[in-house]
Amino acid sequence: MKILQVSPQFPYPLDSGGKIGIYNIVKQLSRFGAEVAFVAFSRYPIQSEYLEHFQTFCSPYVIYENTSNNLMKVLKFSILNKPILTEKYFTKKSKTFFENLLRKINFDIIHIDHTAMFSVGKWLSIETGKPLCLRLHNIEWLIWERYYKEQTKFSPKKFILKKQTQLLKAKETEAITYSKASFTCTEHDKMLALELVPNANVLVASPGVDLQFWQIDTTVERNPYEIVFATTYNWLPNLDGLKWYLNNVHNIVVKMEPKAFLTILGKNPPEFCKKYPNVNIVGYVPKVQPYYNRANVFIVPLFVGSGVRLRILEAMAMGLPVVSTSIGAEGVAATEADGLFISDIPEMFATNIVNLIQEQKLASELRKNARDFIEKNYSVEKTIKVIYNEYKRLLEESR
Repeated sequence: MKILQVSPQFPYPLDSGGKIGIYNIVKQLSRFGAEVAFVAFSRYPIQSEYLEHFQTFCSPYVIYENTSNNLMKVLKFSILNKPILTEKYFTKKSKTFFENLLRKINFDIIHIDHTAMFSVGKWLSIETGKPLCLRLHNIEWLIWERYYKEQTKFSPKKFILKKQTQLLKAKETEAITYSKASFTCTEHDKMLALELVPNANVLVASPGVDLQFWQIDTTVERNPYEIVFATTYNWLPNLDGLKWYLNNVHNIVVKMEPKAFLTILGKNPPEFCKKYPNVNIVGYVPKVQPYYNRANVFIVPLFVGSGVRLRILEAMAMGLPVVSTSIGAEGVAATEADGLFISDIPEMFATNIVNLIQEQKLASELRKNARDFIEKNYSVEKTIKVIYNEYKRLLEESR
């Protein structure tokens, strides 16, 4: 099986859930025996050692394109009546790149990561006659809808975001319709996809966790007072969620348990974090595992999103109980007995954290339960096998 996989970002280093989700697909497909030509868009130069790493399991290519959003670009695509999320990748430069690439490689199937790649993927499918399949890491239009609804009533941004949401919903509907198979991360997202296109071929392939990479180090002693938060800060809902926690929850936690402190991981953490007490700002680290190993609680305060938060699965794989908002935990079929606590109310969110700090016997039991839950339900081999098997079926059907 030869696969052309197209991604909106180069998924390395593994410092965000989005990157890890894409990385797991390309690496696991190659482990199953597929030959993968992996094409990624990037705004920045990719380090040679990252490319060399990918060359050990696939054939990597990079399109250097400025795909950042700005007001003028959003206005331009709104006037053109096109969704910026998909059309900003479908440029003259990217078409030229793929025209040259198509002369060099052969493949059986086109795999695109995210709806953002659909305009590129559809063009490739038409040009080559090869089937197109879509990995819906999220239901994208829903994220945009939740975001625009959070804007103030008379904000110009609200009008633009609403227009873009409508355009994106139509494009996502077209993408699911056109694709031979679409893979959602959750049953909930599958139902949302089928609401758009009732007769579509939609399968659930949950995000997987590489259990060897996310391995607990039992020699490290846990700090019962350490709460950890890790994310990327170039997506506004992550910033808003952290701000909500610090403004509404953190003071309650510290009042109930003065020794409690929050460790913040991730590249370029926001300046506003510095004004809060009991906050340890670490920033970017090559590997988060040492911090996950020593912490006691992982938090996911998120109010906009879709799909599955891979960081929840990774934290649980590292034996960390998780306290999350309902949207943050959307799609993860775990219970409090598995180590996942859900609340959108600041007082309850804080109480869940403090209980895990003060009840160390309970926390110790939940650490084992969380790891067991991930091993049983979210191993990367099990989840990516859904995609691989469907590709085998489609190719056998076409012969």
